[in-house]
Amino acid sequence: MRTLALSTLLLVPALAAHADPVQEARSATAACLSAVFDGAPVQTIQGDDVAIYRKPGEPTCTVSVWAGEPVVIRDAVLTAIKRRTEVFAPARTAWEPGLFASREVFCNLPSRRAVIALVDTHKPGRGDVLTVTVVETGKRDDRCDRDMGLQKATATGEAAPATPVAKATDVIELPASDRPVKKKKSWIPTFPKIGKEP
Repeated sequence: MRTLALSTLLLVPALAAHADPVQEARSATAACLSAVFDGAPVQTIQGDDVAIYRKPGEPTCTVSVWAGEPVVIRDAVLTAIKRRTEVFAPARTAWEPGLFASREVFCNLPSRRAVIALVDTHKPGRGDVLTVTVVETGKRDDRCDRDMGLQKATATGEAAPATPVAKATDVIELPASDRPVKKKKSWIPTFPKIGKEP
């Protein structure tokens, strides 16, 4: 019996070393979901083909996959998402993919804590194959339950679906310039001050 237990312990690292990206992606996504929902002690870690990014105390967890066939990796990730008892379903509102090949948002049941899973499938040759971000939003996003029209991505493609999308009429603040602003000359002449200043 002791020999069997010892051989099992020796085989586990060997199997982990040869894990395929599909299995790693599925396991990492399940771990991120457990971290957000259940408070599982998941930390930032990098495997052969997959990495998990997690900051302690933050209601978010991200999985990056950079190997494997995008369609197969996506199916593995969706399998992990759909296995949760919170019953995730696609949001009614669709998102423009922006820099990605596709962007999908999945929302859990409205009677549960407000959590979304954002699945971005990358275009070929852009480094990563797929990214999954699990976020607890605090308040349920209306776009989970209503079709609010195609949502536009930001220029970088990193807009979180829980944040409102900027409208064309919104004011955009530009960064302050270091150069001093030249004052325009007025056609009204200026007169020197008379008397002492208080």
